[in-house]
Amino acid sequence: AMQLRTTLSLSLMTLLPFGVLASGCSSEHTATAGQMITCTTDPGIGAVLRCEPGAGSGSNTCQDVDEDGDGEPHDQGDDNDHAGTASADHGGSDDSGKDSDGDGIPDDRDCDQHAGEDGMRTALPYDVRPQLGAMTNPVLDAFAERGGTAPQIVTVTMQGDTWRLTELQAGTAFTVTQADCDHAGNRATGRDRVFVTWKNADQSQSTDHLDIRYCKQ
Repeated sequence: AMQLRTTLSLSLMTLLPFGVLASGCSSEHTATAGQMITCTTDPGIGAVLRCEPGAGSGSNTCQDVDEDGDGEPHDQGDDNDHAGTASADHGGSDDSGKDSDGDGIPDDRDCDQHAGEDGMRTALPYDVRPQLGAMTNPVLDAFAERGGTAPQIVTVTMQGDTWRLTELQAGTAFTVTQADCDHAGNRATGRDRVFVTWKNADQSQSTDHLDIRYCKQ
C-alpha cells in the first residue's frame, strides 16, 4: 500500500467506542484476499478501529480492498513479512476523487489514507513482536526499530482493553509471559493495538497506532 504519511498535531486522550459496524476483525483472518472491507474510524484522528467484509458507507467509515485477506486495511504479505516489504499500493496525493493506489477506491474514502495505515508512514512500524521470556518495552522498542532516539511520549491509549497499559503508559520494561501470549487482546489473541502520541523536536505532536503481537514470529 502507499507510502505517504502525514503528521497529526494533536494529543490522543480517548478513543470513542466502536458503534457503526458490528464487531469484526477480532481474529486475524476474517476476510478473503481481494475482498472489499468497510471499517469504522475514530472521528478525532481518523484512525481505523474495526472492520468487516462488505462495501458499507456512512460517517466515520472508510473502505479498502483487503489484498492479503486478514480482514484489515494493512496489506503486507498477510502481516508475515515483518521486514516491511511494500504491497502493490503506491504513494500519491489524497486529492478528492484521486485513487493513488489504483484499488478502485478514491483516496477520500480509502482506509489506506487514514492515520497509521499503509499510505501514511510515520515514525512507528506497523507492529512489534515481543517473544516469550524476553524483556520488552514495546513502544520504545518500536521507535528503536525505526532507528534514532525515542521521542518524549505524551500518551499511550488503548480501545476496549487495558492489558499491560500501566507499563506501557509508564514506559516500564517487563518480561513477556505466557499470559501475554494467551490473553484476549483487542485485536486478537495475544495482540493489542495501542495509540501513541509523542512530541517532535519542533514541539509539535504526532500520533500513530502500534500493534503489539506477543509471541508472534
